[in-house]
Amino acid sequence: MGQTMMNREHMLHRTLGLIGIFVMTISASLGQTEAIYQAQFDSANAAYARGEFSLAQSGYESLLEDRVHFASEFNLGNAFFKQQKFGLAILHYERARQLTPNNEDLETNLTLANSQISDRIEALPTAGISNVWQGIVAPGRHLLWHRLMVLFWTLGFGALAARLLSQNFGNRRILGTLGTSLLAVGIAFMSLSWSALNRISNNKSAIVLANESPVRSQPGDAGMTLFMIHEGTKVAVIQQDSRYTKIKLPNGNVGWIASNDMETI
Repeated sequence: MGQTMMNREHMLHRTLGLIGIFVMTISASLGQTEAIYQAQFDSANAAYARGEFSLAQSGYESLLEDRVHFASEFNLGNAFFKQQKFGLAILHYERARQLTPNNEDLETNLTLANSQISDRIEALPTAGISNVWQGIVAPGRHLLWHRLMVLFWTLGFGALAARLLSQNFGNRRILGTLGTSLLAVGIAFMSLSWSALNRISNNKSAIVLANESPVRSQPGDAGMTLFMIHEGTKVAVIQQDSRYTKIKLPNGNVGWIASNDMETI
């Protein structure tokens, strides 16, 4: 009996040790990757400070190829603005806004960029509490909530596994409560991750990048031209295929434009 208890205690310590090693390995890997990204980001910032805006643009674009990063999107918008590419500047400001809504510096720069374009179409105001929730479930937060969900579920199941191996009633109770609590937090993060993913899937907007684009009553050149929109205009995407996209403006106007004339946020 004594040998069995010792074996179970040994398995408990071993399980907890493996969980600790797992968490430390993930942390170390993330730390190394972040250091590489930071060096690339600093290099792009240095190019921007020297006035080499095209080089800075390339640096930020390289960073954004395989990660979601507010500061890179924001600074890339700045680099395009300095090159007077206002449509692209607005596109990346809007992408940064999805990651971190209500950032004062971003809102200032976005307002300035919008003042440089031809069209003046005001978006409808939203309630304050809605802005808070939109910030929590912003599309850029999806990966964060997903990682936290995986982490807390791993820790939660690890605690429950340790509970099964423990012979001490007090430890079993503590580990059971801890495991259940960690799993509950993981479920909460799963809900946030799903909400952010849902926004990515269902709430699509785009920025017009062509100097001028006709909005037609139906797809193709046969459709009657309803009105013209210009570079930098933000539109909601209702339906999209490889050649034409059905859009809606904040004022309610709807029509079709060439898909190549715009880029989704």
